[in-house]
Amino acid sequence: MAQEGRKFARKVLFYQCLVAILLALIFSVFIGKYTGISALYGGLICVVPGKVFAFLAFRYAGASQNQLVVRSFNKGSKLKFLITIVMFAVIFRWPNLQPLPLFISYFVTLMVQWPIIIFLSRADR
Repeated sequence: MAQEGRKFARKVLFYQCLVAILLALIFSVFIGKYTGISALYGGLICVVPGKVFAFLAFRYAGASQNQLVVRSFNKGSKLKFLITIVMFAVIFRWPNLQPLPLFISYFVTLMVQWPIIIFLSRADR
């Protein structure tokens, strides 16, 4: 079960990375270099904490390790939230940051996980 969860999470994170890179390229080509970099940072702020959460959330599996599974999900959620806040704080110190592309990319990369999950769930059937 844990291995299936890790594999599924890897696929979701892969597609989220593609979306983040695509958004960064679109912003770079049509608006400018710093806008593209800001958009890339927004995508990374979504994907990096998601990777940490997936690693922790799918570490354990099975009824015999039920308590470990719950603790791992809880720890992963808290750490994901903390890493997201820290990454926003660090990236906002960058002098050429463009906030709007950063937030657009973060939001789109975050929201695209739901259609990706639905698509991958249907494809696995």
